[in-house]
Amino acid sequence: MAKRLVAADASPLIGLASADAFHLLRDLFGIITVTTAVRDEVMAGGERPGARELAGALDGGWVDVKRTVAAAHLFPELGIGEASTLAFAMKHRRNCLVLMDDPLGRARARTEGIRVTGVAGVLLAAKQAQLVENILPLLDRMVDRGFRLSADVIRAVLEQAGEE
Repeated sequence: MAKRLVAADASPLIGLASADAFHLLRDLFGIITVTTAVRDEVMAGGERPGARELAGALDGGWVDVKRTVAAAHLFPELGIGEASTLAFAMKHRRNCLVLMDDPLGRARARTEGIRVTGVAGVLLAAKQAQLVENILPLLDRMVDRGFRLSADVIRAVLEQAGEE
């Protein structure tokens, strides 16, 4: 069986960078894939959370960039990053995990039979893999630095992590 692909949208990259936890992507998944649209979104401006971390991961060879295919017609309700990530994942449907926080994008991924999780799910997986002791400090750091997560998501992931 082929190794599982992991395709990331911008939000989980930015969120994990905000928590100083970008490295968890490499620790959990080895190599991740982003589309050129996602790369460009994260790198825009160069000073936002995620830009420096993504540049380092690209230099380190553990983030693979795939050309963005025209996907707006497939997913007109989504932004170009979400649409291009899902278009990539559809080519590898049975063997791809998508990292995405956008609720519409997540719903569409599930409709298409694509496995999806978000930044909270990545943090939970990191705790389950014993890569982090607690996820509450990471969630707090993300929120303190302006990353938006709903109180319901935070409550649910803390409950699953046994940190409620």
